[in-house]
Amino acid sequence: MSYLDDIDVEFVEVPMMCLLSVRKMVQADQFSHEYGICFGNLSGRIRKENLTIANPPMVLFHSNEFSPFGLDTEFAVPIEEFVTGTRDFRAGLCLKTVVKGSYSILPSVYAKQTKWAEQNRYECTGALFEMYVTDPSQVTAEEELITEVYYPIRKR
Repeated sequence: MSYLDDIDVEFVEVPMMCLLSVRKMVQADQFSHEYGICFGNLSGRIRKENLTIANPPMVLFHSNEFSPFGLDTEFAVPIEEFVTGTRDFRAGLCLKTVVKGSYSILPSVYAKQTKWAEQNRYECTGALFEMYVTDPSQVTAEEELITEVYYPIRKR
């Protein structure tokens, strides 16, 4: 697994965010479909209520394994305003990796972050999450995709 050596991991402090989100159990074969539906619904509400987007859209993974019911997934858009249906999100100290290109590398990034945390005596403190810096519908080639992968941690 020498390709993991090419994946950079850095420390970042993620500030508190106000999230407008939808949380649901998602089956593996339904992720693409659910991304479209959930982010479409969130975008519609943002437009309708004239809310201000604060950061790129994100997906939080509240469980690290699929169950027969799917993966506990939260589709979220950070916004400036606190309105009905929003929540505070405090990730705090995180490992961060910036991925340029295909989403297919994301499992390797999580493997690298997990390995790094274990080797350096850190433990995961919350939901892993991804921020989608580029909108896949707005790029012409897969290599133009930019995704930030976050792994919340604390020293053991």
